[in-house]
Amino acid sequence: MTPPAGPRTGKGAEVLPGRFRTTTEVAWDELDALGVLHHTRFAVHAERAFSRLLDALGYPYDPDPAVRPERHHVVAGLSLSFARPVDRPGPLLVEQRVTALGRTSLTVGFTVTGARGAVAAEGTRTAVHIDRATRRPRAWNEEFRQRLRALLAAAHTEVAPWTRTSSTATRES
Repeated sequence: MTPPAGPRTGKGAEVLPGRFRTTTEVAWDELDALGVLHHTRFAVHAERAFSRLLDALGYPYDPDPAVRPERHHVVAGLSLSFARPVDRPGPLLVEQRVTALGRTSLTVGFTVTGARGAVAAEGTRTAVHIDRATRRPRAWNEEFRQRLRALLAAAHTEVAPWTRTSSTATRES
C-alpha cells in the first residue's frame, strides 16, 4: 500500500513524511590544517548520502544514460550551516528528509551528525531531474515518487558496509 501524499508547499511541491539515514566515512585526508573536516567536504558527504538514497530506491548508478533515467539530475541549490567541527576521521550519520517534491525538482533537508553524536551541520540540497539528451527539466515519474514515499515512510536506516558486523548484515529500520 502506498502511503498517502504529504502536505503541499508553494508551487505545488509536496513535503514527504519520514526520513532516510545513512553513514559516510570521513577520511583523515579530508581534515584541513586546523585538524577539522573542511567545510566543503560536508557537501561531498551530503552528495554521497543522496546517492545512497537513490541506490536504496532501486536506482543504482549506471554510466549508460538509457538505463536509469530517474538517476539523472543537476543540483540547483545547496545550503549549509555549521554547528560544530568534526575533528577526526570516522563515521558521519546523514539524515535526509524530503522538504519539497515538485514536478521536476526535489529538495532534501539533511542533518550531519558526527561520531560523538552531536549535530555538526545542517543543510538543503535541491536537485532538478533532467533529460540527459536534451538537458532540460523532466518530470519525476510516478514509480520514483511511490518508491520515495515508501522508503521515507519506513524511516529507513542504511547500514554502511564498513560498519556491518555479522549481526547487522541486513538493512535496519
